[in-house]
Amino acid sequence: MLAVLLCADAVAASPSPPLMTYVTDLNKPAPQVWISEINGAAALDLGPGSSALISPDGTLVAAIDIQTGQGVKTFTLSLYSSGGGSADTVAQSPQFMQLLAWSPDSKLMLVAVGASPAQLRVIDATTSQSRSVATGVIEGACFAPDGSDRVVYARAAVNTTRVNLYTTSSAGAGTRQLTHDGLSEYPLWGPNGIVYSRETPRPKYPSLQLWSIGASGTGAHQLTNTPVGTGLEGLTPIAFSANGKHLLANFVGPEGSNHTEAYAVDLTGAKPAFRDLTGQGNGNIGDAISADGKTILLTKGTAATAPLAVETVPWSGGKPTAIVAQGAYASWDL
Repeated sequence: MLAVLLCADAVAASPSPPLMTYVTDLNKPAPQVWISEINGAAALDLGPGSSALISPDGTLVAAIDIQTGQGVKTFTLSLYSSGGGSADTVAQSPQFMQLLAWSPDSKLMLVAVGASPAQLRVIDATTSQSRSVATGVIEGACFAPDGSDRVVYARAAVNTTRVNLYTTSSAGAGTRQLTHDGLSEYPLWGPNGIVYSRETPRPKYPSLQLWSIGASGTGAHQLTNTPVGTGLEGLTPIAFSANGKHLLANFVGPEGSNHTEAYAVDLTGAKPAFRDLTGQGNGNIGDAISADGKTILLTKGTAATAPLAVETVPWSGGKPTAIVAQGAYASWDL
C-alpha cells in the first residue's frame, strides 16, 4: 500500500510540459495573446492583449490590452489561466501601462502606470490589491530572485535626466539608493548581483554598457565594452540563467529606430565575453533564456508592422529554429 501511495504521489507531482506565451496580430486593431508548449504545439488563444508575461509557475498569463473608443485609450491589465477561460480584470487606467515582471513565487506583478511621472506599482495576483512603491520616470524594474519580494528599479525625478538605481520592499519600505551617477538604468537582479545599463554621454545618443553592482550598493564595475556606432545605444540586460552565468541582453538603438539584436554575455570566466547571439545581424529581440542557460527565446524582426516570428536558438549560437510564424514578444516558464 505504501508503494502505491508513493507512486500516486510521484504521478501527481509529474511536471507539466513547459509553456510559452506570445502575441499575434500586432498590426491589427485587436492583438491576441496565445499560450502553447514551447515547440508551438497545443496552441490556445487566450484573448486580447498586446503584451503578455507568463508566471514563473506557468499557471497564469498577465496581459495588457489597449482599447480605443471616442479618441480615448483604456489600458486593461488582465490575468488569464494557462488552461484558458475568461480573463480576470486586475486594473484599468487611461494612462499607459507597462507590464515589467513577475515575482519568483508567481504572486506579485510589477507594473508601471503613466509616463512622466509614472507610478511603479506592485500588484497582488491573488487579490488585485495594488501599492505604489516609486514615482517618477521609471526605466526598468524587477524582483530579486531569492523570493524576498524585494524590488530593484531605475528612476529619474520628473523634469530631470538623472536616473539611478534603488531597491525597496514590495510594500515600498526600506528604500535604498544604490547608484548616484545619474546614468544607471534597466536593472536586472540576478543570483550574483544586479546588472544594469550605464550611460556614457555622447552628443546625440548616450552609449550603453553593462555594469554590475551588489545589492548593498557596493562593488560597481563595468562588464562589457562593446563598440557602439553612431545612431546606436548599446546593451540592455534581459534575463539570467538560474546560476547567473549566462546573461541574455539586447543591443538596441534609440527609441523609434527599430534596431535590436540579441546578445549572449558569458559570465563564466574571469572576464565577461559577449557576442551577437545568432552572428547574423539579422534583427531580432531576445525575449527569454531557459533556466539551464542552454536555449534562448527570440522574436525574429523588430517592428510590429514587419513579419515577426517566435524562434529559439542555442546559447552557443547558430541557426534559429522557427516556432510560431507571425508571433512575437514571447515568454516561457522553462
